[in-house]
Amino acid sequence: MQMNNKANNINILIIDDHPFLKEGVELRVSRILPDANCFFTSNIRSALVQVLEYGIDLVFCDLEFDNESDYDGFYFIKEVLIVKPNLKVIAFTNYNSYRIMNNARKSGFSSFLLKTCSFNEFSDTLVNVINSNDEYISLSMQGIIKKRNKIKRSIFSDSLYGISNLSNHELKLVILSAKTTDRIILAESMNKSAFTIDSYYKSIFRKLNIRSRSEVQFFAIEFMEELLKRKNTLL
Repeated sequence: MQMNNKANNINILIIDDHPFLKEGVELRVSRILPDANCFFTSNIRSALVQVLEYGIDLVFCDLEFDNESDYDGFYFIKEVLIVKPNLKVIAFTNYNSYRIMNNARKSGFSSFLLKTCSFNEFSDTLVNVINSNDEYISLSMQGIIKKRNKIKRSIFSDSLYGISNLSNHELKLVILSAKTTDRIILAESMNKSAFTIDSYYKSIFRKLNIRSRSEVQFFAIEFMEELLKRKNTLL
């Protein structure tokens, strides 16, 4: 993807509590955007000031900072997007975790990169984030998603096959379980008795090869797309 002259002159802020990272990121950026201006800080609070003071266009932000549990990358993204909603922020982290990555996506990060990524991935992510207002799914993200999907499908392979065996009421209960497993609330939502809800759950456990309501809730959250597809076929 080509970069225009305006993009080459952007101001980039690197936020990390390990100063040695600054040189590595700057070196990579200089190969991609020779005229870009790079700034560095190891402190989240000073980063918020620098974003406005230096007219920062894009940020590489670590997610965790030593001895700063209250001021991490998630605090930064929350605060900075209030004052500069169009700022592009790339999570640059060692966290090879789906949960952390998913939280970063929900928080408003433009993309998510592992610090161990290759130069090509770093370059592709930087260029795509600069040239688009949409989230960019990096190779780091693709790898984490693929690994996680493989694990969850192996755990729930029997459960996935069991979706087609659920009755309409059982399917509805599984879908509602994504938000709550409280039998009283569910009974009111489905206009059934709490004892009927208990009976539905027993049948769901057997058909999905699941042992508890908490597992039903996890399954519902993870496979909502498949559940809704099944629901649509029954309409």
